[in-house]
Amino acid sequence: MNSWKRSFKKIPVGVEADLAKIDSNDIQVVAGKVIDLADVELGTYSHLGLTSDALNVGDRWEVIPSPEVGRASFRNVEGWEIIRKDLPKYQKYFYQDIPIYGDGARNGWTTAAIPRDVYHRDQVPPYLLQINVCVQEKIDESKYGIVFSIDQIFARNVPSFGGDLLFALNLLQENSGVSGIVGADNPEFVFTAALEWTVFPPGKIDDLATAWLGERTDSQRRDTVLERLQLFEQFKPMEYLRGMGSNDNYIGAKFADDLLAFENLRYGNALYVLYSDWKELSKRPRSELLKLPSSDFDRIVHSVGWEQRFAVLMQHELQNRGMRIRIGRHTRHRTRGGR
Repeated sequence: MNSWKRSFKKIPVGVEADLAKIDSNDIQVVAGKVIDLADVELGTYSHLGLTSDALNVGDRWEVIPSPEVGRASFRNVEGWEIIRKDLPKYQKYFYQDIPIYGDGARNGWTTAAIPRDVYHRDQVPPYLLQINVCVQEKIDESKYGIVFSIDQIFARNVPSFGGDLLFALNLLQENSGVSGIVGADNPEFVFTAALEWTVFPPGKIDDLATAWLGERTDSQRRDTVLERLQLFEQFKPMEYLRGMGSNDNYIGAKFADDLLAFENLRYGNALYVLYSDWKELSKRPRSELLKLPSSDFDRIVHSVGWEQRFAVLMQHELQNRGMRIRIGRHTRHRTRGGR
């Protein structure tokens, strides 16, 4: 366990004072620290990839902190939820594997959509923030100047700015023992808070993957993109979507103006299905993208059988909109309808 302070309940006074001095709308969480070689050799910073072999001035890298580091790191990867018992319940579908005719060994299994009345939950999605580490300076034989920063920019004109900034400060503090802020118009930083979306019309999957990634990309990344495109293609999307900003890369598909599916390729642990107006959603910065009421999206974690759960959900949502997809036969019928 590290000895430094683990969390802030509110934005520290010093950070508030720095905010008052910064004119920029965009803020980045960044702080420097003088570290001792002995602490590095003890493994104090190994969770950030900072080892004695990595102490080369000018080297820099990124890491998503392990959920095991602490509360902020866990929530950064897994998200969390708040049950709203102050609001009336609503109907939501859950997806469960059940044996056919009561005998899965003989007849196989199927996935059923089961409606239940549930409380609204404020789903706080995982931030998936990276910590950038830079070996800035060698001070003497045993001390190094290290710069730690969060990869996302936080825009002051976004309603959730205060909460997002506090979370990022806690994440950096929890992992490095230091935290601070700078204006993101600092020439050293070239990140942006916004996501830029590119729309691709339906077409051959291989051609789409090439347009998405370019000719030069690693085979694992291309395989992931191809897998998602093939999955989306079964449900005949109107458009394919690529969202990029900072180090992010989102892959998605639009099936109706209020039915989208996408995931973050940088940390693809779940697929999101959203029931919001695309024109409005596309204008949101990354930090706001999934901050919707729980009734407005579903998160499908990539556990065993997730593709089948996604298929059942999509068939249900498309049917509610007057569209029917027959998987594998590549036929689609559209009639007027809505969610």
